[in-house]
Order: sequence, then structure tokens, then C-alpha cells
Amino acid sequence: MKMKIYISILIFSFATCFLHLSIKKEKLESEIESLFRYLSDSIYRYQISVINTNQIESNKKSHIYDGDLLFMNNKNYGNDVKLLADNIQELIRDSRENSIIDDNLWTVANIFPTYMYIYPDRNGYKELINSHKDNSYFDYLVRSEKIDFHLVRDDLSVYETIRVFGPYYEDITGEKLITIYYPLYNNKVVESILLLDVKYDFLHEYISKYNYKNISALKLSSNGKEADLIFKIIAKQNNQDNVYLPIMIDYFLFIVLYFFVTLFYFSVYFSVYFSYVLFVENKKDNLTGFYRKDFLKKIKQTNCVIVIDIDFFKKINDTYGHAVGDLVIGEVSKRIRNSIRKTDVAIRWGGEEFVVLFDNLFNIDNLTIKLDELLNIVSNEKIENLDVTISIGAFISLKKLNLSDAFIYADKALYKSKSTGRNKYTICHSLDK
Repeated sequence: MKMKIYISILIFSFATCFLHLSIKKEKLESEIESLFRYLSDSIYRYQISVINTNQIESNKKSHIYDGDLLFMNNKNYGNDVKLLADNIQELIRDSRENSIIDDNLWTVANIFPTYMYIYPDRNGYKELINSHKDNSYFDYLVRSEKIDFHLVRDDLSVYETIRVFGPYYEDITGEKLITIYYPLYNNKVVESILLLDVKYDFLHEYISKYNYKNISALKLSSNGKEADLIFKIIAKQNNQDNVYLPIMIDYFLFIVLYFFVTLFYFSVYFSVYFSYVLFVENKKDNLTGFYRKDFLKKIKQTNCVIVIDIDFFKKINDTYGHAVGDLVIGEVSKRIRNSIRKTDVAIRWGGEEFVVLFDNLFNIDNLTIKLDELLNIVSNEKIENLDVTISIGAFISLKKLNLSDAFIYADKALYKSKSTGRNKYTICHSLDK
């Protein structure tokens, strides 16, 4: 029996883990799509602010505005610039407050045809920008990333114009990055390109944090194609079709989760089991498995009670000894237990005397069948090579009586059975409506 329970716990634990991960996987996919949508919303707000910022004439000697670095192109394309320090800082704050980006934002740059903003400035960035001597860095990106300079297709979503590159190792810092290019259009013409460098493992890091918070065991299986995945998530935001995210079960973490879930269920099982032993089994008689006599204190009323007595038990004890007597009591109680329902209450009243309270038994014919069964099951097969019989006194009523009164009637009926030959039953009833 215990082995079946243990196997059931193992199966139930596995099913619990699998169902839990299915729910958490769906929730994770929804969160990732929502967070990328929030990122795109931040970019859109930034684009609006860029469009509505007037150009001013820059100071040729100064390339720093409000802490942001402004790199002028080597060639003289003119001196009008947009001051976007506050706008960029707001975009950076929004991006870092987005939990999927968080602290993984590496670089933000807004590249115009004749100048660019970049934050933060890192050693070598200026040399990298100025290395494109034949044309501006803006022209280089438009050409190398195949960015649509004019939006000629009306059905093309602005989200579908983005480009994602990576993963790659930045030559200057050696950091492994993914770059997202957002072309910012004004009247369907590229005005500038917003560049976001993000640490390569930002998605994996988000999922790891998600696993920790949600007690799950998931991982991203992109096989190095994070750039394609990011493009699909962002580009399909206006599409009704869901984007397939290759989120799978991390089997190592699944085993760990399964271990702890199983441990939890076994802890619950043993807690319930030992509580049952402490509060229920300890109230039972060791020899018979029936409740002890003091259990009746919890029961106030009944409508059907029987009292059973083993016939000539004293003679068995005197002739064969108490050890055989105990074997007889144990076997008789076992046969009684096999004849009654689980909802019925069996009590060892004295040495060889038992009391059974039948749960909601109102029909005297059914009671008669049950009493015949009890007589036969005890007497038909010998116990310790001895012929053993029982006598029964029963009380049944349509209405519940105080247990003490019902017991008195059943006990008187038992006395009648014993005084008129034994191995029989007598019923006392109150079945008048």
C-alpha cells in the first residue's frame, strides 16, 4: 500500500512540475513580447521628440552638450544640429527601467548624416567613427545594414525597418553585444538612425531571473540566432500572429525542481500520516485495530448500535492460555472489520466484547442481513483450530437516541441472546413513526 502511495507521489510531482512549467512558459512568452513592445514604445516617443526638436547652429569648437558627446563628421556638411541630451537621457532611463534590458544596455547612439550623439563615450569610439573617411558613419550604416532610405511601401510597418546585428565581440572593449538599429523616419525619409548596443546574454539573464522569481526551469534555445529572434519579436508587433519563442525546459533545472516538489509532497504526506497516527491510530486498540472505549466520548447520538460478545471466551483462556485467547480476539475483530463499512465505527468495549455503530442504517431487514453475515463469518471457519461463535445484541431506531440509552437497549438484547442459547442475535428496535 505504501509503495503505491510513493509511486503516486512521484507521478503527481512530475505532473505538477510539467503543468507548472507549461503555465510559466506561456506567461514568460507573453512577458517578453510585452517588454519588447514597451521598448518600442520608448523608441517611438523618442522619435517624436527628435522630429519636434528644432535644429540650431552648433559651436564648432564645442562638441559636448549637457554631458552627451557630439561627434562632428570629418567633412564639412554644415553646422546645424539638434540638441538631444535630455531626450537621450530619458530614453536611457526608460530602457534601463525595462526589466528585459535592465543593466544590459551598453551603448546608445543617435547617428545623423553630419553628426552623432553617443553615450557613454568609451575609449576608441571616436577613432572608430572617424575611420570612415570616405563617407559619414550614417551613410556607412545605411549601406552596410541595407536600411531603406525612403519608405516607398505603404504597407511596411516602421517596426519592420529595424535591423538587428550580432552577436559579435566589440573590437574596442571585447564585450559580446547585439546591436539594434532603429531608422527614425520623418516624412518617410530617414532622418537619423538610433543605435542600441545590448549585452548578448540579456535575454538569457532575464529568463534566469524569471526562473528564480517563478520557481521555473526554462531556457532560451536560440542556437546563436538571437538577432533573428529579436527582429521577429519587434517586427511582428502589429501582426496578429504570435511569434514563436524557442523557450524550452532546462532539464537540469527541471530535475532540481522535481526533486524539491517531490520532497514537498513527501513532507506533506508524512506530516499527514504521522498526524493521523498521533491523533487517530493512537486512539485505537493495538490487538484489534478498533477504537478504544474512550472514543465513545466523542459520539453523542446514534440510531443503530450492536454489542458483540465472543461465546465462552473465559473457557478458551483457561484451557488454551491467554496467548491463544489474544489470537482469537484478533481474528474475530479482523472478520468483523471485513464485514462492516468504512463509515461504521468499531470499538473494543472490553476483553472479548465489541461495539459497532452503524452509520445511517435505518432498515431492519438490512440490519438482519448484516447480523447474519457477522454470525456466519465468525463461525464458518475455525480460529486456531477452535470452533468460535459470537452473540449479538442490536438496537435500531428511526430517530437518533443518546448513545448511552441506545447502548442500554443493545446490551439487554445481548443478554437475551446469551441467555437463550448464544451464537445468535437479538434486535431491540424503535421503528414506529
